[in-house]
Amino acid sequence: MAQKFQTMSMPELHCPSCGAPLKLAYRFSQMVVCGFCDQTSHLENNGLVAKGEKQKLSDYGSKLYTGADGKILNRSMRVLGRLRYEYPDGFWDEWCIKFDDDDNFFWLQEDEGDYALFAEEQVSENLPAFEKAQVGVSYPFNGINFFVSEKNRGWIAGGEGELPHRVTPGEKADFIDGFIVGQQRQAAFELLSSGTQYFTGDVIQPENIDIKSKDYGF
Repeated sequence: MAQKFQTMSMPELHCPSCGAPLKLAYRFSQMVVCGFCDQTSHLENNGLVAKGEKQKLSDYGSKLYTGADGKILNRSMRVLGRLRYEYPDGFWDEWCIKFDDDDNFFWLQEDEGDYALFAEEQVSENLPAFEKAQVGVSYPFNGINFFVSEKNRGWIAGGEGELPHRVTPGEKADFIDGFIVGQQRQAAFELLSSGTQYFTGDVIQPENIDIKSKDYGF
């Protein structure tokens, strides 16, 4: 079953590194990145626990930003945060999205100006191991045929905001990308230390992403 976000009143927490107040808005949030000192922290039973080295993500001119309100395909939404993945040939960002009309969370992948909106799916069977999966080959999986178009070894560069998964900057994050044979849909696997995650999604044209301009308080 897909994990859901629910707004709730939570006690104010404090960054274990700098002491800044950090208020979580969603019941199932599992990590938060301090907006003051960039410390990644996991939410544990006894509060926030600092994880990994502090990482400040560089800004490359994206129209998206953590905390932004806007619309995707005319659906109102908010950007909760983002994760940045790096691999030998570059990087891409995954923005965590909460639509106003849906309790589930989504991921808007941004890679060199291209966008795709993904949702996590339940995995009922496994693909071949990363080492055995071959680019250009399709594999039966979850009732569909998954065609592998790319695979690579990567890592988590860092994050921002409030997120539903626990990851640590520097953590290994291998990936297998492809599409569902016979459908106009993308599919992707991310192999993290916490386990394998499977996503399906659709290409989103930039003109279908409307983000309110950031208020700098001038």
